[in-house]
Amino acid sequence: MNWKDNAVINAVKGAGYTLVLLLEALGHVTQFWRRRRAIFTQMHVIGTQSLPITCFFMLLIGMVFALQTGIEFARFGQTNLVGLVIVSAMVRELGPWMTAFVLIARVGSSMAAEIGSMKVAEEIDALEVMSINPSSFVVMPRVVGYALMGPALTVVGTLVGIAGGGIVANLQLGVAWADYLRFAERGAEPLDIYWGLLKSLVFSVSAAAVACSNGMRTSGGAVGVGRASRNTVVIALTLVVFFNYLLTSFYRMVKLFVAGVL
Repeated sequence: MNWKDNAVINAVKGAGYTLVLLLEALGHVTQFWRRRRAIFTQMHVIGTQSLPITCFFMLLIGMVFALQTGIEFARFGQTNLVGLVIVSAMVRELGPWMTAFVLIARVGSSMAAEIGSMKVAEEIDALEVMSINPSSFVVMPRVVGYALMGPALTVVGTLVGIAGGGIVANLQLGVAWADYLRFAERGAEPLDIYWGLLKSLVFSVSAAAVACSNGMRTSGGAVGVGRASRNTVVIALTLVVFFNYLLTSFYRMVKLFVAGVL
């Protein structure tokens, strides 16, 4: 068996372990109140501490996207449409997608490294010796905290990105705030908002599962911890892009279905 076969087998085993670990963690959600302190700690680390960088990142994304679309719209004398495009793109795509990227880079890698350090220091084994389920004690609070704060940060980041787009539209493209807001109202339907939140939830749960899985499978000391952190970023980003495509394709089918029914 060559190295390619081993890589495929390891990938399949890793995916299976991640899925089982996620299901086990979700099965312990009933212990939410018992693990509330750990969950609130994770919510603080994932949400509150990530808020400044998320807002700054999304502000720049909104500004750049508004400038790029405004340059093209100016060729046709339609710069007023910038608000519509910005809101539509931020709510459905850029908001959930870019927020997920920020959280994976900032939280996902550190989460894998933290759990990986516990694994190589045999703290996970110590929990099992004390009859404490690691899925409940270690994984579940992180998955729940990530799942709660990911969509919350997406909402805040999306609003900041829309505001950033409005600043550029007003100062650099000459679009009045009234026109920007008027077209912005048409850019997001209720289904778009719900779909953006669904994307954010899927991205958050998958990133948390990957981080915890890589951390729990860490071996080899400090080198293994670094490998777990690196693999978490690569795999989580890949999953986000893949799930984004699937959800966007499904969104198109839902829109066509709704249009046909109505």
